[in-house]
Amino acid sequence: MAIKEWVYSIKKILRIVIDISLFSLSLIVSYKLRLEHHLSPGVQSWFWKSQLPTVLPFVVALRTIFLFVFQIYSKMWRYTEINEILELTKPIVFSSLLLAIPRAIGFTSENYIFAIPFGVIIMDSSLSLIFLSFARLTRKWQIANRAIKKRQQSKIQRTKTRTLLIGAGQAAQELVRKIAQHPELDIEVICALDDDLRKQNIKLSNSVRVTGQINSLDKIVKEQNIEQIIIAIPSMPPKQLREIVELCQKTNLETKIIPGVDQLAGGQVTIEQIRKVSLEDLLGREPVDMSIPEVANFINNKTILITGAGGSIGSELTKQLVKNFSPKHIYILGRGENSIFQLSQDLSALTSNFTPIICDIRNYKQLHYHIHKAAPEVIFHAAAHKHVPLMEDHPKEAFENNAIGTKNIAEIAGLLNTETFVNISTDKAVNPVNVLGFTKRLAELIVNACAKEYPKTKYISVRFGNVIGSRGSVIPIWERQLKNNLQITITDKNAYRFFMTLLEAAQLVIKASAAGKSSEIMVLDMGNEISIYQLAKDFIKLSGYDFDQIKVKVTGLRPGEKLKEELVGYYEGTDITKHKKILVIKSKDTPGNLVKASIDELYNLLPTCDIQTFKNKLSTETHKLNKLESKVPAGV
Repeated sequence: MAIKEWVYSIKKILRIVIDISLFSLSLIVSYKLRLEHHLSPGVQSWFWKSQLPTVLPFVVALRTIFLFVFQIYSKMWRYTEINEILELTKPIVFSSLLLAIPRAIGFTSENYIFAIPFGVIIMDSSLSLIFLSFARLTRKWQIANRAIKKRQQSKIQRTKTRTLLIGAGQAAQELVRKIAQHPELDIEVICALDDDLRKQNIKLSNSVRVTGQINSLDKIVKEQNIEQIIIAIPSMPPKQLREIVELCQKTNLETKIIPGVDQLAGGQVTIEQIRKVSLEDLLGREPVDMSIPEVANFINNKTILITGAGGSIGSELTKQLVKNFSPKHIYILGRGENSIFQLSQDLSALTSNFTPIICDIRNYKQLHYHIHKAAPEVIFHAAAHKHVPLMEDHPKEAFENNAIGTKNIAEIAGLLNTETFVNISTDKAVNPVNVLGFTKRLAELIVNACAKEYPKTKYISVRFGNVIGSRGSVIPIWERQLKNNLQITITDKNAYRFFMTLLEAAQLVIKASAAGKSSEIMVLDMGNEISIYQLAKDFIKLSGYDFDQIKVKVTGLRPGEKLKEELVGYYEGTDITKHKKILVIKSKDTPGNLVKASIDELYNLLPTCDIQTFKNKLSTETHKLNKLESKVPAGV
């Protein structure tokens, strides 16, 4: 340990000596540049022989002292970044200001030897910054280059994966550079393919050339003995991406991808962002434009509360608010402590302006206490039971959580004059046939009833379909089945569902909430319905298996399930909005007292009737209100 400390001390002294030498060189060069113009030989001689030898030790000592004052030597040169270079300006500027004082108060070199010319000080400051920065960056480059060579030598015996890139744009060129800097990845880029005729035969690096168009993939793979494909076109349209992925799958090679430009940090490619192609990539969902002033005005500098924040939608919604906007504070409310704790851990890396709350939305008093204390201007209500088969067996629990819980928080929002209340709904609420659908449809009606009762609060419901990859959805189920060597199960080969990505769902919820008016139901454009059977086939292929290797078992529709979902009910009609991917269902003046009467009647039945009777009553009351809704003209 003592030897290490001794070596470190020697290195630190050496760095100081280098800086002192560079300061000396800088001052000498500055005098040389300054004294060669318009000065007589006698004056030049005085500056060289009298002033420079006198002020040199003083200037160097002063600048070095300021390096210590600003703790420049607390950072190692090998880790120098731009911000460390910028830190060097502080000691140089402050020491230069002190050196300029004699001339600034009127002294001249003839009557005060320490009155250094302004020109010399300015040039010396600039050269000192350049010389010191160059020394540090040179050391960093030297260390990095040595590390690369060391890694290359240690990995020289290992076989590298022969890789083909699809794409030859800026992202592909940057990816080639990053792979070259990380030989430990054992990736060797052999060639690239691109459909742009102008890029044919161009070099991405000294050894990587564009050898053809994408439709020649199979041929190039065989000729070059390719073992892996990376798709490196982040701006590719979704339809084209699917076509390319299908082309890659025919080669039976592992296919990876870099994410879209909306997911790349600052548009820069990093090695960590190379990943396997996922089902989300094949959905054909385009990125959401969040750069709309009204959306920013809706969120920025506002206090936000999110219920169900620990769930898939709630947690992604929270992260998107933090990443894309500047809310004043975010309260994350949930019943499960583990999920709220995990979200808190994730948010800690992004912001400190959040507060976790553990609370059950069915507990009115506790809920009122927390909302009153937080005083949010916007509430996103994402708390709900959502699993269809489970709710069929537990209709009372579903009603209490999804309907009564929504009623509690919606009423509290109105009583406390919250600016905006956003209810996250689902396509299961449309022409409902199951307990989940009944309770979520009642939640929509409750929110619209509160909009009439509390006009100072804007009440909106946002309705969308399945979110691929969310907890409890089909993808995690298939992943678990595949991991345990089980058959992949689907309910019916003719079953279709609407799907969107978690990222898109969260972003569209924010956008729709900003655009909607009170009592409106905002419907997110889910695109075309997707065959569950085709989705299963894509999943199997992307998991590295042939469809013949993995059996797909059809289990039949579960209780309460439809073959096809809907986004608009028979009692509704939609209008377009100025925002792409968002439709609106105009409000109808369904009497709030009838909605309240149905909710109260169901609530009073909870402790007394059996499960099947309650389920039947839940269905009856929901359909009764829907029929009434279909007879009411749309409001203005």
